[in-house]
Amino acid sequence: MSIWELFHIGMAYLKSGLIMGVLFILLFFAGYSVVYRKLGKGKKKLSFARLLWWGVWIAYLVVVIGVTLLLRGGYYGYENAVIQPLFYSYRDAWVHWSAAAWRNIIFNFCMFVPLGFWLPLGLKSFRRFWKTYLAGFGFTLLIEILQLVTQRGIFELDDVLGNTVGTMIGYGLFVLGEFFWLAVSKRKVQGGHASVRAVLIAQIPLALTILGFAVILGKYERQELGNNPNGYVEALDKSLITMSGRDDFDPTEPALPVYQVSPLSVQEAREKGEEIFGNLNTKIDECRTIIYDNTLVLYSKPSRYSLWISYQGGGYELTDFQVLYPEAGAVGETVTGAEEETIRKALLEVGASVPETAEFAEVQPGKYRFIADMIEEQGIKINGTLTCDYYGEFGLGNVRNGMVSCVPYKDFPAISEQEAYEKIANGEFSYLPVSAIAVAVESCEIKYNIDSKGFYQPNYCFTCAVNGEDGEIWIPALK
Repeated sequence: MSIWELFHIGMAYLKSGLIMGVLFILLFFAGYSVVYRKLGKGKKKLSFARLLWWGVWIAYLVVVIGVTLLLRGGYYGYENAVIQPLFYSYRDAWVHWSAAAWRNIIFNFCMFVPLGFWLPLGLKSFRRFWKTYLAGFGFTLLIEILQLVTQRGIFELDDVLGNTVGTMIGYGLFVLGEFFWLAVSKRKVQGGHASVRAVLIAQIPLALTILGFAVILGKYERQELGNNPNGYVEALDKSLITMSGRDDFDPTEPALPVYQVSPLSVQEAREKGEEIFGNLNTKIDECRTIIYDNTLVLYSKPSRYSLWISYQGGGYELTDFQVLYPEAGAVGETVTGAEEETIRKALLEVGASVPETAEFAEVQPGKYRFIADMIEEQGIKINGTLTCDYYGEFGLGNVRNGMVSCVPYKDFPAISEQEAYEKIANGEFSYLPVSAIAVAVESCEIKYNIDSKGFYQPNYCFTCAVNGEDGEIWIPALK
C-alpha cells in the first residue's frame, strides 16, 4: 500500500470521524439547551471548550477503530500462529527492508500519540503519567483482542508495544506543551507536572524511540550489501519438519560472486515506460500513474496497456487488455507450437529483446519462456526469465520480463550446500507456519536475486516437494 493510499484511507475515516464529532456536539448542545436548561431548569453553564474536546475525542476514536478494525480483512495463511510474537514485524521489515513495513511500524507509534496528548489535556485525572500509559495500553490491548476474536487480523504484540509507546510520547508532548504554556502565561506549576525535571523525564520514550530507529538505520547503512529478502523472519519448529529425498550435498564452503544491478529512479522508470509505450504507438495516461515504494505503475492513453516497472533491476510486466479482455467477443486462443523466431519477433514489436543464447521453451499451451543463465554480452551479464502469452496475429497478451542486467562486484564467502540443507531441517527458511511440513528434496542449484541495495546475491535453491506440492526453498548463500 502506497503512502498516498494510506493517506486517502486516513482522510476517509477522518471525514467520518469529524461527522460523528460534529453530530455529537450538536446532539449534546440540543440536549443541554432543551432538556437541561428549559425542561430541567438547570443553571450550570455549558463549557464549549469541554464540548469541543469531546467532539474531537469521538472523531479520533472513529478514525482509530476504522483503521484498525474496519479496514482490515480476515487473517489467512495461518493454521496456528494467530498471535504474532514480539519484534516479529521489526525482523520482517529488516529482512525485506520494506519501506511499507517500516512505515506501518512508525504509523503504529504515531496513531496513539494523539491519545497520550488528548487525554491529559481534557481530563485532569489523566495528568498522572501512569494513568495515561495504562489507558493507552488498555485501548490497544482491546483492539488486538477484538481483531483476534472477530478475525479482522492477528494479535500483534508489536502493535501493543508501538501503540503504548506512542501514547507515552503523546503524554510527553503534553507535558512539554504544558511547560511552555505555564512559562508564557507565568502561571504557577501545579503538582509538579511542568517542572523541568518532569518535562525531561517525560521525553524519554521519544528519545529512546528516535535512538532505536537511528541505530537500525545506522547498522543498515554501514553494511556493505543489502538485506536478502529470502532470509527467514522466525525459525519454524523443527520438530514439525520431516525431511526426505536427497541429503548428500557438498560440504565445501565456496566463495561465490556477487553482482551489482543499477537501480532505476522513479524518473528513469518513467522514461523506460515512455520508451516501451512509444514502441506500441501510445503514450502514458498521466492521470492514472501510481508510484509505489518499489514499483511504478503506468497506463496507456487510451487504456489498452498497463505497465508495472520495478525500480530494482528494471524488470516489468506489460499487459494488453485489448488482447486479453476484448470488448466484442474473444480474440481466440493462444497459439501453441510457435517457433522461437516468431516469439522473438513479437517481443521486438513491444520493445523486448532477448539474448540470442537464451534457452527457449513452451511451458504451457501458448505460454513461452526464455531463460538467461548469466549470459555475458559486452561485459554485462544477463540473468533471469522472460515469459509471454502469444495470440498469433493479435500479438502478445502479457509479457513478464524478469531478466536482469548486472556487472561483477566481488566474491564473498558462502556457506556450503550441506549447511543450507541443514537450515531447512532446522526450520530456518521462509514459510508460513503450519501444523506439519514434509520436505522431499530433489536437487540444489545457485540462483540469484536482488537485495535491498541493488546487489545480486547468490542463494541455494532447493527443488523439492513441500507437503506434496512441487516448489522451491531458497536459502541465502552468503555468510
